[in-house]
Amino acid sequence: MFTVTDKAAQALYQFLQSEGKEDHALRIVAQEGGCSCCGPAYGLFLEKEMAPGDTVIQAGPIKIFLDQMSSTLLSEAKLDYMDGPEQGFFIDNPKAQAERSEGSQGCGCGH
Repeated sequence: MFTVTDKAAQALYQFLQSEGKEDHALRIVAQEGGCSCCGPAYGLFLEKEMAPGDTVIQAGPIKIFLDQMSSTLLSEAKLDYMDGPEQGFFIDNPKAQAERSEGSQGCGCGH
């Protein structure tokens, strides 16, 4: 199941408050074929309404919407947040890491 760390939930909540969008959720879209050696590509968007068939993840005061394909691709992943010079949200996806370790020692495709 997709999870959200407490740190990511708090950072997202603070962001939504600063934008005046506390009534929005974060939609995460995962698409296969983003990179042949590193796994899926991800997109993050703010949305007010869920779509039919969405999985809704509640993490403290925030909601995450995942469509059916994204839910499958992110079934073992988690959303986290990093402070510091490279501050921001990131997705830790063991499925993508497993694919990468089987195929190559790192991303060499240039994507």
